[in-house]
Amino acid sequence: MPHVPHLFLEPPWPERGIDLSRPQITHLFKALRLTPGSEVSYSDGRGLIGSGELTPTRVVRGTEQSVSPPIDLEVVVAPPHERDRVRFLVEKAAELEVRRIRWLRSRFGNARPNQVSRARDWAIAALEQSRSGWLTVVDSNWVDVADLEGGRATLVADREGDRFIPAPPLRVVVGPEGGWAKDEVPGEWPRLSLGRTVLRTETAVVAAILAVSSHSTNFAGD
Repeated sequence: MPHVPHLFLEPPWPERGIDLSRPQITHLFKALRLTPGSEVSYSDGRGLIGSGELTPTRVVRGTEQSVSPPIDLEVVVAPPHERDRVRFLVEKAAELEVRRIRWLRSRFGNARPNQVSRARDWAIAALEQSRSGWLTVVDSNWVDVADLEGGRATLVADREGDRFIPAPPLRVVVGPEGGWAKDEVPGEWPRLSLGRTVLRTETAVVAAILAVSSHSTNFAGD
């Protein structure tokens, strides 16, 4: 059975056909060697998935359906210094359908802002690879701990914590590789243990997502 590419197509969509970008045209017809009339699937990143047909410049819309939203989980993370590790973090979080990633500015963090400049592109690539219907939102602005507003339960990844996980909407905060400064994180925020070992930032993000997802399956959706 031939591989059917899955595309993220930026909404809003016209009624019949959705224009392809120049890079998408090059990838589909030159790299993948597809031809007009080939089948593709596509998503608007907001829960709508469709199956359509290629023309030289667009996708003709076909059967479409809405898929349920993922668990309402936001990850706030002080990213690692190395670009490849940041990319891994974004891609895996997007494959696991995290709703939102926010970049944390912290006293002992050492990441440079330009390390996350292509994060949305990485999230889109992960959506296409995983055939998801939901695009992870990656904030371009950095936040401090004090900027984290209420409205959702907040857990701090901490080896000394426990496994208590409240119902969504949830936020998991993953700190810098240099550790937290004294009193940098509110003491009333519960600590979430991800195991007995010290994890790298990107590993901690994946472990936190899986811990919350496995616990919160019954709460998926809005």
